[in-house]
Amino acid sequence: MRYEQRSRMPRSPSARRSAGASHRQWRVERMRLVTGGIMHETHTFASVPTTLDSFTVARGDQLWAYAGTNHSLGGVLDACRERGINLVPTLFAHATPSGLVEREAFESLLDELLMRIEAALPADGIVLTLHGAMVADGYPDAEAEVVRRVRAIIGPELPVTVTLDLHANIGPEMVAGSTVVVSYDTYPHVDAAERAREAVSLLVATIEGQIRPAMALVKPPLLPVPQAMYTERPPMKTLFERAFGLERTGAALSITIAGGFPYADVATAGMSVLAITDGAPAEAERIASEIAALAWSLRKEFRVRNVPPKEAVAEAIACPEGPVVLVDVGDNIGGGSPGDGTVLLAELLAQGAREATVVIADPEAVATAFAVGVGGMVETTVGGKTDDLHGRPVPIRGRVRLLCDGEFVHEGPENAGVPASMGPTAVVRVEGINLVLTSRKTAPGDLQQLKSVGIDPEKQKIIVVKAAVRWRGGYAPITKHSIDVDTPGLGSVDLSRFPFRCLRRPIYPLDEVVDPLYVRWTGSSTGYARRVPEL
Repeated sequence: MRYEQRSRMPRSPSARRSAGASHRQWRVERMRLVTGGIMHETHTFASVPTTLDSFTVARGDQLWAYAGTNHSLGGVLDACRERGINLVPTLFAHATPSGLVEREAFESLLDELLMRIEAALPADGIVLTLHGAMVADGYPDAEAEVVRRVRAIIGPELPVTVTLDLHANIGPEMVAGSTVVVSYDTYPHVDAAERAREAVSLLVATIEGQIRPAMALVKPPLLPVPQAMYTERPPMKTLFERAFGLERTGAALSITIAGGFPYADVATAGMSVLAITDGAPAEAERIASEIAALAWSLRKEFRVRNVPPKEAVAEAIACPEGPVVLVDVGDNIGGGSPGDGTVLLAELLAQGAREATVVIADPEAVATAFAVGVGGMVETTVGGKTDDLHGRPVPIRGRVRLLCDGEFVHEGPENAGVPASMGPTAVVRVEGINLVLTSRKTAPGDLQQLKSVGIDPEKQKIIVVKAAVRWRGGYAPITKHSIDVDTPGLGSVDLSRFPFRCLRRPIYPLDEVVDPLYVRWTGSSTGYARRVPEL
């Protein structure tokens, strides 16, 4: 939604919000907000756990490094600075999508976040930058736990705004503890900063008494895979067009459509529609229900079928011009896969592909290349070392063409301005293939990933990306043809391959749902100690 703030109204003492029993009866001349968050997309079927060391953590003023970036935290920082708001940054931690977050890691980060938020009080409101699909050991809905614990500190009245990813698995408990919830409208996520600005606008309007948010959450029994959530084509495009139309009429302040993250085996997994109105909870529920019903009517359009690897490589080689992007969906790094899948590398070598580029995360192979040095011949095996789901290690012999630290800055549009690190990185020429070996898996959505290691993406005939949709943000403008490949792995679009135990059932497409059961929650921006439906 594109919320436009109404003309600024004077704030009266009655508009001030309490910050818990120990922080009542205070006044400030300048609006004061507190921000922080923890972001992780958790693949509960991944074998590699997410530890405390997996997280990159910024504290205090270090968060200002995100200012000016196309990141949700960057949007919060920029919006507050432009409005002259006194913003207190606390802690922001994020990790590349991976396995279950260890309990100690989650509790350590959450405890520090809470400590810093409490130290920053009193305040007019809180802005939390979360993902929405984090699962920690003992915390199946980690974001709900974050909001619940923040509420325990600040009390029931202080407004809390939450920004989420489009792949959030939104549950009633998290919504019940929030005043405003806003997620991205795009996948690839090119509007992260814009949606965060919207969230700040809604929070400011709430604090100033201009609006009284009422939220309704409706969850249809749908479990789409990421590949089906590309927002530039139906069915997601159809849903957002309807949502934007309702927003333009003024019926809703904001409408969130989160496709969810299907690889988290939790009760909240799946699609969510969340509508926010100005003091009209029944209208919010009507709107959310309408869009959820539309999504259900389009359920068959969410099914995905990909091309077998051998056929896909042959098609790519036969294409008259490139770049041809081979999408290694099964090893989707942005969905929690290890990034060391070898199925397409092996097939490219077998079919004699030329001017192809493949990126594989393999710190052992990187160390071997560094030991040989630039110009030397390296003989080793690459990939297939994390598990047995993504292909076997592939023996290679090639010349080391480049060694570097693997640092680059996203050129965008997604995450524009945000630094990234592949760790020590080697480029090895193997027959007709540029093999980029990285120490850390890095989601492919930005051309700078290849440019930073001396590879011109536009001059490649074939580029393998370990992704589902994110690659389109950077690569789509230069791509002549793309092929979604049915590679094995944690990113498989065949959800029947995963042994779900906690998922609410029945749910489509895993089950033939005759009588769809919708989860519903509705509430206003006051009275947070409310019962929520059990999933």
